[in-house]
Amino acid sequence: MKRCTYSFILISSLSFVSLHAWKSSETKGEQPIFLGTLTTQEGNTFNVTNITIGRSRSGHDKIVLYEKPQNLMPSEKGNVISVNPSVDLTTAILELQKIQKITIPESQVIWKWTKDDSKRSVKLAYEYIEILVTWRSGSTISYLLELGPENTRRPLKIFCDVIDKKMEGVKQEGVILCQNIQKIDLRKKGAPFTSIQSLALDEPCYRIPKENGDGMKAVE
Repeated sequence: MKRCTYSFILISSLSFVSLHAWKSSETKGEQPIFLGTLTTQEGNTFNVTNITIGRSRSGHDKIVLYEKPQNLMPSEKGNVISVNPSVDLTTAILELQKIQKITIPESQVIWKWTKDDSKRSVKLAYEYIEILVTWRSGSTISYLLELGPENTRRPLKIFCDVIDKKMEGVKQEGVILCQNIQKIDLRKKGAPFTSIQSLALDEPCYRIPKENGDGMKAVE
């Protein structure tokens, strides 16, 4: 009887250690899965998961935010940014795990900065859009977000999968684990920022370990 008790204690201890080891490596080494609600300029709302922001679905771009100057106003030349954003403006990195909501207040207004020192016959212009970022720390700040060179075929977009129902994760040891979603229930979407009214982000979740006894799988 004592031998069985010792075995049970040993197995329980190993399971506890394994969970904490996974938790540590998962939250530090694994990329979280971002989910939330996307609202279009037409007012249509979608439950979304697997959210990334970039010029392709892989979403490995480092996205820089430029704090919008208070004196930024349209001029006779149009919506022109007179300073070099990467040199003269305060910057921040767009990290989804630190963001609660992204709002596009004026999707039809595109700002342009022209690279004057370019040796090209036609000077290269870059397009920016204003976004309001509500950080999880509580502050809301207005930024300029670079969409890419003018007339680019690969502008910055929000990539995500649309799901019919809002996804709810399973909380375990302080970490939210992603519920299983079948691939057939995921509808891929790439939304230009000019088509979006807002993106509200829920708390991110992490993939369920393959050896998890409850049989649930990670989001595909």
